[in-house]
This record gives sequence, C-alpha cells and structure tokens, in this order.
Amino acid sequence: MINQKVYIFDVDGTLTPPRQKINKQFASFFASFCEQKPVFLATGSDYKKVKEQITPDIISKVHGIFTCMGNELWINNEKVYFKELKIPSEVQLWLTRQLYESKYPKQKCGNVNFEYRTGMLNFSIVGRDIDRSRRLEYSTWDKDKKEREKIAKNFNKLFKNYSLEACIGGEISIDIQKIGSDKGQIFDYLSFYKTKVFFGDKCEPNGNDYSLYKKCEIKFAVHSWLQTASILKNIS
Repeated sequence: MINQKVYIFDVDGTLTPPRQKINKQFASFFASFCEQKPVFLATGSDYKKVKEQITPDIISKVHGIFTCMGNELWINNEKVYFKELKIPSEVQLWLTRQLYESKYPKQKCGNVNFEYRTGMLNFSIVGRDIDRSRRLEYSTWDKDKKEREKIAKNFNKLFKNYSLEACIGGEISIDIQKIGSDKGQIFDYLSFYKTKVFFGDKCEPNGNDYSLYKKCEIKFAVHSWLQTASILKNIS
C-alpha cells in the first residue's frame, strides 16, 4: 500500500459548471495542484466530453481519468481498460415509455434521449442535445417535480433481476449501469493508496457520486467548482 493520499475529482459541477469548460484561472491553479499531488478524475461522461471541458495541461498532469462511471480508465490518452454493458430490450422499452409519460412539455425536449457509453447508459427525458438555457430550465423543473428521482427509484425496484441500477447524473440525466459498476468501483482500483480523498457534487444517496463518496476516507460534497477551489486552497 502506498502511504499517501490520492485525490479523486468528479468533473461536472465539481471542477466545471455542468457540461461547460473549466474556468481559466481555476484551471491554472488546479494544474499546479496536480503537479504536487496524485490526482484522478472520475466522471460519468466519456473521454471526448472530458477533453472538451478540461484543459490539455490538466489532462497531461493527472495520474488517470476514470470515465463512464469508472467503466473506462484513460492514462496518457490511452484507454487502459473498459467494460461493456448490454441493455435488455425490456429495459429499453420501459425507459421509452417514461419519455411518453413525462409531464415535461414535449416541445421543449430534444431528440437524444439515450446515450450508450462504455459500461453504462445515460438516459435523459429532456434530451442531451438541448441548449444550455433549456438544460437549466429542465433542471429547475426537475428539482421541484423530482422526475428523475422517481424514475430512478422505480427503475431500481423493477430491474433488480437484471442486476442493473439507476442513479441521478448531472443536471438532466440518469445513469444506468450494472450493480457494482458505478463510481464506487474506483475506490477498489485505487486501494493501493492509503487514503482516498474525493470531491463530488452528486453525493446524496440517489446521486451518481454517492457510491464512491461513502467509501472514501476523506470526502467533500460540493455545490460548485468555486467551493472546490476554496477547499483546495486550504489543503497543504
């Protein structure tokens, strides 16, 4: 076991605004932090989206990037491993029904509701192809109606026999993966470090950071990259 701390960071809502680029000043500070500490990124997004949000300087300095809920690991722009997932047709049909039964105005929705990633499915009622203003509009509506929370809870009751689980991801979506193939698996991959320090924003029981958050010895549930930056400035 390595007698040191390793730092693990979610991306959306933790290092960046959701699906936005990292703040330039914070990027410079965080790159310096990555030079001094062993750092891994841990996101539900795929590697392409990470590169759209995080600067090449940071990517070159982190020890590795866990994408797709830990179902892929990238080191030095090389995919080190990956897991696959096949979604049964019964599950796909049930999710499609949720699209039609949603009370959210159809005219405000996009068309990309299913995004298949390595080892997981990202499902969105409102659609991943909508613009920033509509993302915020749906996110606000969902906080009041709790649509994603209800869908995830019902999913987890219905599809236990498939060993699948759903959790809330980002602002507009639900992440679906095999039980045990969520971010919590990252803790096991990094077990050779004595202490795991995790920063995430979806750390409540239905959030996609929760499984990793509850395992780590030191953890911070943050509300934005600004809070992350403030905490890091006080870490020696």
